[in-house]
Amino acid sequence: MRRYVSIFASLLLCCSSFAQGLSPEEVKADVRRAADWYAPHHYTSEASTPMAPAGFKPFNISTYARHGARLYSKESLYDQMHKLVTMARTAGNLTPLGEELYRKSEDVYHMVKGRAYDLTEYGQEQHRTVAGRIMKSWKKVFRGRRTIVARSTQTNRTILSMTAALDEYRRLDRGLNIKFDASAADMGVLNPTSKYNPRAEERDWSRAFEADTARWQPAFKSMWHKNMSDPERFFKRFFKDPSMVLKVHKDYITAARMFYFYLSFSETLGPETSLMYMLDPDDAWKMWECENFRMYSCCGASPLYHGRNWALEEALLRDILKYLKEDIEGGDVAARLRFGHDYKISGTLVLLDAEGWNHCENDPEKVWQIYDYGRMAMASTLLFSLFRNSKGEVLVRCTLDEVPQHFPIQCYTDQHGRRSWPDYYRWEDFEQHCEARLKLADKILETT
Repeated sequence: MRRYVSIFASLLLCCSSFAQGLSPEEVKADVRRAADWYAPHHYTSEASTPMAPAGFKPFNISTYARHGARLYSKESLYDQMHKLVTMARTAGNLTPLGEELYRKSEDVYHMVKGRAYDLTEYGQEQHRTVAGRIMKSWKKVFRGRRTIVARSTQTNRTILSMTAALDEYRRLDRGLNIKFDASAADMGVLNPTSKYNPRAEERDWSRAFEADTARWQPAFKSMWHKNMSDPERFFKRFFKDPSMVLKVHKDYITAARMFYFYLSFSETLGPETSLMYMLDPDDAWKMWECENFRMYSCCGASPLYHGRNWALEEALLRDILKYLKEDIEGGDVAARLRFGHDYKISGTLVLLDAEGWNHCENDPEKVWQIYDYGRMAMASTLLFSLFRNSKGEVLVRCTLDEVPQHFPIQCYTDQHGRRSWPDYYRWEDFEQHCEARLKLADKILETT
């Protein structure tokens, strides 16, 4: 073990020195921030083409997007809440806030019943919005090239996300040549922590990272017990007798976690259905902190897996590089769109050693300072754009939901050395950086 711990420690640059997480003060100001992972990214400005260095024009984009807003993964969440609030109401055990929870929950119960994991209408609209913004921002790309190639994992939420996006592209430009697919042949690339990836072992599959035996579970459970040290106080907001929850859930901590998920996932039906206001901001942040640590452990630069959890994304990064190279050489493809899952975005950015994603933290209680899983909101889109000038020089730029991502590469400087462009990298430098990171990923996969 010492050998691969040494490899991981010496080669992974855990160099971020600034806070990246969600602070208690931010949640106190807006309690809905504690549900960012389940909500869409909120754009703060109009879509626009980024200003590129003089003489460079965009000619290709390549994306990996998380599916849009979807319902919780288990039907039991909605059934249990329905059962609990109904029982409590019949027994006269609801507080005024509990009565409000009952009324609003019953309004949506039949809407969501039988639809666990399904993409919501709001989720479809999110991808139409992303597509519209891409079309507006990258007009020059689509004027020069007319083909879109889209691929999705085989889950209905990703396929429907792809469909919604392509529907919007077609609506905005009838002249586009759109090709799309959702094949098992692509699953090992679009979802590398799955059985379809030949380099992934059973211990690497997503379900293994979520199992009761996962390495993060002891610290995760400890954090929940610490943060919810008085769960009866929490449930007294809703129930006159908080022990009522034990008629449905095995213990208070399990019940509290399910309440957090239930109230957070109300965001997936649209902002007007949000129930997050029912949470005390202090409780909301403490719950977010626990789930943020879990997500960091699964797909962040956590030391728990010695890099294996993000090294597996080499399959996706190699696919991105392969087609960027192909599109640099020519052809009619304006955009290559991939639709998948949140883990892949985080893991790929760690693999790329992106600033703000590359910090490894041993202390679970400090993870919130350097990681925020809300940065992978519903329909989040990682986008690589290519630019070329008349000399044939190529630059690459990377954004996540239109926010530039930075790498430890020399940024582009104009020929006179008068101006540096921190968001732009020479293709040769970016490719060399990726190849070095891929070699590291290969080493990790071979030795862990």
